[in-house]
Amino acid sequence: MSRRDIAWYENDLLKDMYIKASSNAFRGYHSPIISPKTTFVGTNSLNDFINHLSAYLSDDDRRVLIVVDKDLHKFGERVANRLSKRNIDSKFYDNVLPDVPKHTVLEGAKICEEYDPKVILAVGGGSAMDTAKLILLFYEKPEININNMSAPYYAGLRRRVKILAAIPTTSGTGAETTFIAVVTDTDRDPPKKTEVVLYEFCPDFVVLHPDFVKTMPANLTTGTGMDALAHSMGSYMLTMSTLFTDMHNLKAIELILKYLPRSVKRGSDMEAREKMQIAAYIAGIGFGNISGGIEHSLGHSFGALFHVHHGICVGLFLCASIAFQAKVTNRFFDLAKLFGIKIQDRDRAEILRDLLVSLRNFMDEVNCPLSIQELDNPNIPKEEYKKQIDQMVDFAFNDYCTLSSTRRINPPQYRKILETAYENKLEDLMDLFYK
Repeated sequence: MSRRDIAWYENDLLKDMYIKASSNAFRGYHSPIISPKTTFVGTNSLNDFINHLSAYLSDDDRRVLIVVDKDLHKFGERVANRLSKRNIDSKFYDNVLPDVPKHTVLEGAKICEEYDPKVILAVGGGSAMDTAKLILLFYEKPEININNMSAPYYAGLRRRVKILAAIPTTSGTGAETTFIAVVTDTDRDPPKKTEVVLYEFCPDFVVLHPDFVKTMPANLTTGTGMDALAHSMGSYMLTMSTLFTDMHNLKAIELILKYLPRSVKRGSDMEAREKMQIAAYIAGIGFGNISGGIEHSLGHSFGALFHVHHGICVGLFLCASIAFQAKVTNRFFDLAKLFGIKIQDRDRAEILRDLLVSLRNFMDEVNCPLSIQELDNPNIPKEEYKKQIDQMVDFAFNDYCTLSSTRRINPPQYRKILETAYENKLEDLMDLFYK
């Protein structure tokens, strides 16, 4: 496989250089803060956003491509109706698929060639927002090779499309705030989830309207909420963190611990829904300006092969990620405090054990499986899982998030974590800390 066929972070030389540069000292040299220009929050947020579009777009530019999941057309139509009242035309692209296969992105870019939108608006979950970001990229830069876009990268977008915007319909992915899009590179065998890192992917405008999240079913509330928790806890463990990201991640964890159980138990609890919407948003800013942790490397690799919801995937590996990195950092102390765990005059291993127990209890409270053997949709037999471990190790080790691990990790250590994950026994998780 040539260098053009692999992502930049899979190149061994560049990987080693990036890891060495990921120290706190380097963060003082290069530490941009990327976030949306404007976020409209509340029950009038959609009107505020469309009023802005109407004032901004000229008579010749009033075309919006709405990228929306097929099963969320009612939300797309609500937006389209509001746009039409301000004499703004819209067109749907609804072939949004989980894990964002590359061919759907190219299909969307082809529609842009015909429609010439000046605004690309994602309405949906993480897949819709990643699809919209990638459509923008391939529409404006059709010949670009996403494997060679080493971070930080600037493609020179917003030449044909003036605005990228997002209206999330889930509370978890944080994609409305980030400059990363995940695409399944179907040109590779087997297909691999690839992270495309581009500062220009951060949406210009975000609409956080409570009506767009209030009908999430309980299982989706759990999955997306666990995604937000993994974002904030996983990235807080990284020594690449800054005061800015710490502020967001810690507050996000506090909100999620309080309001996710309420959202799962009573979907009609709008206070909990709105608080989770904000928690997911600030978690997105927190982890988006650092990286996901190795729970994301593992979740990406496992999810690519077994097609489990992304939030559940990263949740399954969150305890292992914390335990493995706790050997070389005390940052898990702050996470423990949020669970009400005593820190002073206690052994590090005792604190970690209490944290893992508390986190597992929380996951159980929100109906998140604690191990791969507990999954029922799909059910994954142990033998079938073991057959895929070699491939998952390769995918995880060559994942973008591996570069940011506080404790350097190698393929045998990834294998150990993956083997542990099938049952995820507490003692086996603690062994990741001791060894």
